[in-house]
Amino acid sequence: MVERLDFTKAKISETEYSSATAIVDSILSQAVEQKATDVHLETEETTSLRFRINGLLYNFDPPPREFYQAIVTRIKVLANLDIAERRIPQSGAYKATVKGGGVHLRISTYPTIFGEAVAIRILDKRNILLGFDQLGFQPPTLARYQKILEEPYGIILVAGPTGGGKSTTLYSSLNKIKSARTHIITIEDPVEYHIPGLVQAQINPKAGMNFATGLRSILRQDPDVVMVGEIRDAETASISFQVAQTGQLVFATLHTNTAPGAVTRLIDMGVEPFLIASSVIGVLSQTLVRTLCDSCKKQYQPSPEVLAELNLPPHLSSPPQGGRIEERGEEASFFCRGEGCNECNGTGYKGRTGLFELMVTNEEIRGLILEKAPTEGVKEGARKAGMQTLREDGMKKSVLGIVALPDVLRMTKSDKK
Repeated sequence: MVERLDFTKAKISETEYSSATAIVDSILSQAVEQKATDVHLETEETTSLRFRINGLLYNFDPPPREFYQAIVTRIKVLANLDIAERRIPQSGAYKATVKGGGVHLRISTYPTIFGEAVAIRILDKRNILLGFDQLGFQPPTLARYQKILEEPYGIILVAGPTGGGKSTTLYSSLNKIKSARTHIITIEDPVEYHIPGLVQAQINPKAGMNFATGLRSILRQDPDVVMVGEIRDAETASISFQVAQTGQLVFATLHTNTAPGAVTRLIDMGVEPFLIASSVIGVLSQTLVRTLCDSCKKQYQPSPEVLAELNLPPHLSSPPQGGRIEERGEEASFFCRGEGCNECNGTGYKGRTGLFELMVTNEEIRGLILEKAPTEGVKEGARKAGMQTLREDGMKKSVLGIVALPDVLRMTKSDKK
């Protein structure tokens, strides 16, 4: 690689590039060891290096300023980007072996007034959880979700923010239902993990392959199950519903904050309410919250302000029985926070878990969809049918000492009562 690189274009020396290679390897090794999902390299008068761990960014010792451009060049070479072009954003990807395992790295560069900023998304197969028991589902929600996976046709939507774990849930769902008798085809952007037994494809806009064109071709492949990486526009939404209407089970992701909000989003995209009512089997909304470190979590009394936000009496450290939180039998009932220890690198957290709300479509909800009822109306119908909101799910996990109450409040701001 070094022998073929034109250093005059990169405006660096061969010695700088050689040093930068070692620095990049060290950064990636450290990021994988820390189980980071993203690496951010930026420069101003000095450089900065941050890893996103458990959803939050943490500062790490940055590389020397004099090697910054060589580091960017090394990353661009690996991702097959134009090393001479620094005026426009670029994106690429490559596979690497880090810490003895294969990882897929997605690279994005962005020109700033001080130089190019680099973001690296790390997709490590060793961290993917393909079992529902590992994702954080409460047993009642999981039982209802697994029930709708048995449907022969229709649409199952997984909604939530970017980085909220939607892809992992979809892969786990497909892994659950795959068999020699089921032909499963996906169209993704990008293919994050390969699941044996699935036919997986990646969009390529430059070649004319987008979600809409891919979906049209998929129908000629005789699928039983189709997974659409994301419904982004009216055309993709329309074709996805057409596929569901022809007898296939369709999985797709959608960017909404709540499960009932997915209905409003689809109507805004131009999907006819009768198609939504007749095709959507269920909508699973989710987000990820940091998990408290078992080695250092301690019980504490939340502030009166926090308890007031939850409509709880100020003298209580856990919700009263008979309230919105279901009885927990012999299980622990208290709020916890992490103190920080060697096991969690002083953060108080170790890993993340999901918060979920599942809206299963019934006759009442179908009627509300046909009437174009507002999101709040659909939400009330879904709650009558047994839907637990994201905040309620988070509250259950917080009183069991699994997650921190402030994190639940922060991640469910749109779910206030």
